[in-house]
Amino acid sequence: MSHFNCVIGAAGHIDHGKTSLVKALTGVDCDRLEEEKKRGITIDIGFAKLELSDGMIAGIVDVPGHQRFIHNMLAGAAGIDVALFVVSADDAVMPQTVEHLAILEMLGVTRGVVALTKADLVDEETLELATMEVSDLIQKSCLAGSRIIPCSSATGLGIEQLKDELNIISKTASTRWADGFFRMPIDRVFTIKGHGLVVTGTVFSGKVAPDDKSEISPGNMDVRARRVQRHGETAMAAEAGSRAAINITGVDKNQLRRGMVICHPAVGAAFTQFTAEVICHSTSPLKIVHGRSYLLHLHTAETLCRVYLSSDKSLNPGEKGIAQARFYDPIQMLNADRFVLRSSSARNTVGGGVILEPGGAPLGRRRLVSLSDKWDALKNTDSGIRAMIGQTPWGTPLDKLMGMFNLPKPALAKKLKQLKNEISTFEWKSMAYAFDIKASKKIIGEILEAVTQFHKNNPALQGIEESALAIAALPSVDYQLSAYWIRRAVSSKKIEFKGSALKLPGRDVEFSGDDERSRQAILGAYQKGGLKNAPKTDKVYKELGMKKSEAARMIRILTQTGDLVSLAPDYTIHHDTLNTARNILVKEIEENGPVETARYRDLLGVGRKSAIDILEHFDRAGFTKRKENRRSLVKK
Repeated sequence: MSHFNCVIGAAGHIDHGKTSLVKALTGVDCDRLEEEKKRGITIDIGFAKLELSDGMIAGIVDVPGHQRFIHNMLAGAAGIDVALFVVSADDAVMPQTVEHLAILEMLGVTRGVVALTKADLVDEETLELATMEVSDLIQKSCLAGSRIIPCSSATGLGIEQLKDELNIISKTASTRWADGFFRMPIDRVFTIKGHGLVVTGTVFSGKVAPDDKSEISPGNMDVRARRVQRHGETAMAAEAGSRAAINITGVDKNQLRRGMVICHPAVGAAFTQFTAEVICHSTSPLKIVHGRSYLLHLHTAETLCRVYLSSDKSLNPGEKGIAQARFYDPIQMLNADRFVLRSSSARNTVGGGVILEPGGAPLGRRRLVSLSDKWDALKNTDSGIRAMIGQTPWGTPLDKLMGMFNLPKPALAKKLKQLKNEISTFEWKSMAYAFDIKASKKIIGEILEAVTQFHKNNPALQGIEESALAIAALPSVDYQLSAYWIRRAVSSKKIEFKGSALKLPGRDVEFSGDDERSRQAILGAYQKGGLKNAPKTDKVYKELGMKKSEAARMIRILTQTGDLVSLAPDYTIHHDTLNTARNILVKEIEENGPVETARYRDLLGVGRKSAIDILEHFDRAGFTKRKENRRSLVKK
């Protein structure tokens, strides 16, 4: 039998017949706990598969209706695509009817059908009044326009009509993204004798198959899928929109809990805060107040958080605004994830919202308001990508964009291609980055300006060291990325290397008078000293009868020009001497293969420390590579 990747959620007030209705539709009794059967109420989430009229199968989730078990209802409702909204004809609209509808709205459910249960127990007038009351309730809600079907689990009245309606709307309501990375919030953890550990949930995105490697977040625990069930049947894979049970290895049961997420490592990051658009639901009896604590329900996770609003001191029912939520226990999340806020006493659902930026820095009100354009942009994936790159225009890791927006590499590449006039990419140090094309011109300009200013302030120096240039030109940029942009400026011939220094093209230091005499004296001393007797950097001034500061200044200049090479803080040699050491190394490796440190030390006739300093210099320059205690030449 074929599967359809859609999950239907049966929601509504306690004792309105949700579990009986699911049994009438599927033949499955979702009350699996002994206490549920004893008390006649649903306490935790129940699951069944629903055979639709054309032979397709969808998953169905039965959630608790009692106010005390709303936290369990939220764990089950987090993954549903279609609402089977249950209201009994004899009670009509009750408190949890209203609350469940608000929760469905906060979770972004937009399609569903209303089952008016126990229709066989009331007369026509009562049924008509109940229908009118439900119609008034849903007309301005997420279920506006949904059919209201009178039915009875006892007599079978309306059951086939419900199946037909679910069949129609299920095919147009699935919003799960099959092309994203695999992600499944965990709602149950248990062991099966002979099989081991099993986790269940609704697959939010991507797919999982036997032998796939994933991770548990938070905790970054590596796991492997041994077997996979989809809607209760063994399957080759469970795709987005499926109810899945995954038999996993790699962790123990006591390491897992409801609220964790099994997912692809690319989306495994967990955070202790997020920025979001928050809504105080129109039916909420309470305001959302700045700085107050609320229960946060994010997919199957539940934790206490504190909400900080961007502008007003509170949001009244029906109002929305930008806010940050901060909490102690990390939760896996992505841009566009939906959440629900309940009062800290767990008595009322007050609102919810959509995550714009997972993690990030704690922001005060003024900063939240000043970034309003960014928050607006993050409501859409394409503009959100532009906004995140605009935040770090010199280079935003593609891994960060893939993880935040749940975009595998091909999907992200496609979106960046559509933005090719604004955004480009580069690779540097085994990492891929996206950058803002307009901003890149400004970055090169800032590098050029910093070098020009250095020449004005230091006319006697050949140029500025790379690390100093990075700080001067790009103080807010990570050094590794600064190095990329400096080399990009070099490749564009805006600046150039002279030894270890960076300078403007055609700009050279002219030595004359005392400077020229100092230069000649120091070069002569280092050339004469060779490898064995190279002058100590902090003592050469005494040997030459110079002022210490003058000798240090000239050594720094000659190191920049490449005439001298600093191998260690206390070991500097002449460039020609280094070339001699290089030629000896090449000859030995070409004739006898990889060379050991001790052998190279003997060939040079120097101490072990000096030999190591020289070899490590060649390693850093990419001329040699080390394996254990041997060096070989790097093939170009």
